Amino acid sequence: MIYFLGILISLAAGFLIIRLLTAGRLNLILHLLLALALGFGIDGTVAFYTHILFNQFNRWIPVGIVVMGIVLLQTLRPVSLRSKRSHLLKEIASSLKNASRNDTIGGLLILGILAIPLAISGHYFPLGGWDAWSCWNLKAKFIFLGQENWKDLLSPGLWRSNTHYPLLWPLINVWFWDLGGSFEQAVPMLNSIVFALLTAGILLFGLLELTGLLWPSIAAAVLVTALPFGVTLYSSQYSDALLGLFLLSAFITWLLAEKHNLPKLKILSVIFLGLMSFTKNEGLMAAAICALALFWHGRSNKKELKPLIIAFFIALLPTIIFTLFMAPKNEAFINGLASTDKPTNLARLSVILAYPWFEFISGKWNGFWLLALGGILLAGKKLWQSTLGVIGVSLVLYLVIVMVYYDINTFFEISWWLSTTLSRILFALIPTITLWIALALIAKPQRLSK
Repeated sequence: MIYFLGILISLAAGFLIIRLLTAGRLNLILHLLLALALGFGIDGTVAFYTHILFNQFNRWIPVGIVVMGIVLLQTLRPVSLRSKRSHLLKEIASSLKNASRNDTIGGLLILGILAIPLAISGHYFPLGGWDAWSCWNLKAKFIFLGQENWKDLLSPGLWRSNTHYPLLWPLINVWFWDLGGSFEQAVPMLNSIVFALLTAGILLFGLLELTGLLWPSIAAAVLVTALPFGVTLYSSQYSDALLGLFLLSAFITWLLAEKHNLPKLKILSVIFLGLMSFTKNEGLMAAAICALALFWHGRSNKKELKPLIIAFFIALLPTIIFTLFMAPKNEAFINGLASTDKPTNLARLSVILAYPWFEFISGKWNGFWLLALGGILLAGKKLWQSTLGVIGVSLVLYLVIVMVYYDINTFFEISWWLSTTLSRILFALIPTITLWIALALIAKPQRLSK
C-alpha cells in the first residue's frame, strides 16, 4: 500500500507540472502516463539533492519536498482553469468520464494484458539481472542503508559496479524506501514493471493521439512490450529501460507540442532528455545528441528556444554535478588510440562493424529488426522529413558514437563486450524506433503539422 501511495504522490507532482505547461489541453490518459514518468524523475532528482548533494538522510525530507511541491503547484493553476472550482481528483475523475471511448478502453485493456507477462517475469525474477545486483540495486542499498557512508559505493575497489555511472534509478528506489521507512526488495521489481507499462502506454496513446488509428497503435505497443527478450530485460531492472522510457517520452511530447500548438510542452520534452542523462553514461550521450538536434530544429524561433535550453540544463544539473565533482575515474577505460599495450586495430573495428548484423538476425529478437528494416524501406524518405528526420538523425548519430566508443575503449575483449551490452543498447532504442517508423508509415502529414 505504501508503494502505491508513492505512485499517487509521483503522479500528482507530474500531473500538475504538465497541467501548467498544457492548461489541461492534453489527452487525459496520455497526460497521466507522462505525469507518472515525470514524477519518477522528480523523485530521483529530489533524492539526489537531499541524500547525495547535501547528505541529509532524514527520510521525510525527500518525501516532504515532493509533497510540498504538489501543494504549491496546486495553487499555480493555469488561467484557463482558475474559474473551475474543482480539486485535482475531481478534474481527473471528470476527464476520465469524458474519455470513456472505445479506443481509450481498448488501449487500457491492452496495457492490462501486457502487464501479465511482466508480472509473471517479475515474480520469478524478483532480484533482476546481474547488473541489478552488482550495480543499480547495490548503489540504492548503499545510499539508503549506508546513509552518510554512501560514498563507499564510489570506492575504486567496486569499479566492476560501474561506480562512475549516474544514479537516477537507484535514487528513485531510495525515494520509495524513504516513503516506506524500510528497505523492500519488491520496490525495484515493481518499478521495473511500471516503467515497462509506462513505455507501452505512452507509445500506444501517443501514436493514437498523433494518428487517430487505434489498431496500429496497439500493434506498436504490443510489438515493443511483448517481445520475450524485452520482457526479460524489463524485469532485469536495468537502467536501459528508464533510458528508453525518457527517450520515447521526449520525442512524443515534442511531436504533440507541434501537433496541438503547445510550445510550452516542448519544455517537458527537454526535461525528459535532462532526466535521461542521469540514467547512465549512454543516456548523457543520447541526451546531448537529441537536445542539440531539437534545438537546431527549432532554431528559427529564438524566443521559444531560450526557455528550452534553460529547462534542459536545469534537468541536466544533477548529471553535471555528479559527473564533474563526484563520479570516480572509469577504471574500465583504456584509450586504444594512445595505448601501446592495448591499441585499437583493424581487427577490432572489423568485429564492431560486423557484429551488429548478426545481432539483428538473432532469434532472441523474434524477427523485430527484420520487420523494422521492412518498415524503413516502405517508409522511405518520410523518415527523414521534419521532426521525424530529427528523430532519425538522433538515432543514427547515437549509434555511430556508441560504435566509435566500442572501438576506442580497448579495456574489454570486443566480442564479449558486444555480446553482453549491444543488445541492451538496442533494447533502449526500440520504443523510439517503433514510434519513428510507425509515424512515417501511418500518419498523414497534416496530423503531425502545427
